[in-house]
Amino acid sequence: MNTTSNIQKIGFASLVMILMLNACAHSPAHKDLDDVQKIISKANAGFYLDQRIWFQDIQAEMHGQDIVLTGEAFFEIPVRSIAKRLRKAGYEQNVIDSVHYLPETFDNNLAYGIITQPYVMGRYKPVDVKQEGTEMLYGEPVRLIRELEQYLQVQSQVGYLGYIPKDAVRRVTLSEWNQYQAGKQASFSKSVRLENGFVINMGTRLPYLGGDSLLLADGSIIDLDSEHYKVVDPAANPLRQNIIAAAEEFLGLPYVWGGRSADGVDCSGFVMQAYGLNSIYLPRDTDEMANIGKIIGLPGWTDAMLPGDLLFFTGSRRLVTHTAIYLGDGKVIHSLGKGVQIESMNPDDPDYAERMTKRFIFAKRIFD
Repeated sequence: MNTTSNIQKIGFASLVMILMLNACAHSPAHKDLDDVQKIISKANAGFYLDQRIWFQDIQAEMHGQDIVLTGEAFFEIPVRSIAKRLRKAGYEQNVIDSVHYLPETFDNNLAYGIITQPYVMGRYKPVDVKQEGTEMLYGEPVRLIRELEQYLQVQSQVGYLGYIPKDAVRRVTLSEWNQYQAGKQASFSKSVRLENGFVINMGTRLPYLGGDSLLLADGSIIDLDSEHYKVVDPAANPLRQNIIAAAEEFLGLPYVWGGRSADGVDCSGFVMQAYGLNSIYLPRDTDEMANIGKIIGLPGWTDAMLPGDLLFFTGSRRLVTHTAIYLGDGKVIHSLGKGVQIESMNPDDPDYAERMTKRFIFAKRIFD
């Protein structure tokens, strides 16, 4: 065997050794990242069962002694819990939150919208093909989530996320948006063609201003004879006070996981029974309750909430972990900890519970 051949063999063996060492050097890091992502993926999957409404899509990057969380989410509390999960799994690196939180910030506080077309389809992806979610009707208030080219992603009253064309919505501030949520409403049980040819479809609701006056989606006022609609006044419904009276009968009962009897109730069992005593039958679990009704309150927007509406609160592992019945003036009645009790989300009240305010995520209206 000649010298050149020996040198070539030695060189080849050295190259193989370098590659093997390099692979060994990188394998633990790759394995760590894979394991970290498995923990995060499990957290994402368990966060909320219905990504048509809210979602959490977190990924991880590893930079030296840092684990950087990226991706998208709506709420910080579950994201912070990921750091706790990683520490529990033995990862002691710094966890840095670089998550993109939704909804995005919009110029001039125009973060809300009113649908201006007779109806528009919300799609799960910003394209004009399939992926239909739900239609939004004329005059329906929506929350803006993000802007993408000629589309806006919005959240409808029922909670569904969807992309709609920008020209299908009028952007408004929170105060103007509230006009379409609070107070009396004109409910159309049949379609009406206006003098200008525009059709208000059956199922549409518009703010009722008194007399024959209605507030249209473009912000203008029209007089339309009441034979075309019925006036709905959610605040005047006696069922609200009946539900509260039923709920107050449970005061002082202990918290019992899975309970819905006179010996003790959990949070959803309590709400279920207070409503059930008034012939409204709700799903058994909190996350199921959260999927019915229409959104009537969000952090920073509670003006439209009425006694009897349902409030929902987040936890560290799932979006919806607790529910309560609204009493008005910031007060709620719920079953938690020591049992059925009244607490407040108003810092000026003696029964103020800060944790309730921090964990409140939305309110739902089940009936008018």
